[in-house]
Amino acid sequence: MDLKVHLVFNGNCEEAFSVYKELFNGEIVFIFRKGEDKTVQICEEEKDKVSHIVLNTERFSLQGEDADKDIPVTTGTNKLVLVFEDLPKVKHVYDVLSKDGTIVSPLEKTFFTEAMGEVIDKFGTRWIIMVTDKDYMG
Repeated sequence: MDLKVHLVFNGNCEEAFSVYKELFNGEIVFIFRKGEDKTVQICEEEKDKVSHIVLNTERFSLQGEDADKDIPVTTGTNKLVLVFEDLPKVKHVYDVLSKDGTIVSPLEKTFFTEAMGEVIDKFGTRWIIMVTDKDYMG
């Protein structure tokens, strides 16, 4: 079984995936715009919005879309957890994702890991970023 994470955005899916592509050294392998679907009527302002996008990285894949017009997008209840082996990478990812976003908890040492922090990025995606807790001796 595979688990695929699919994120829904409020019109800024492509911008978010461009940031994620650079940050996670990934590749956008598929993008389909709402206006390309000839089976449904789409208003002019929706045609360039993303119907489906796939970003592959070395360790995971993300999928996403822009919500349809007049469909509210709520964020902040689900979290994606990124676990890294080294502290400098954690700090870099935390800094990029927190820029123009909301810091939920600062990046700091905990009882189970060298560093962990939580942010909601400027696109509304909630992330926990941490150093692996494997073999942590505190």
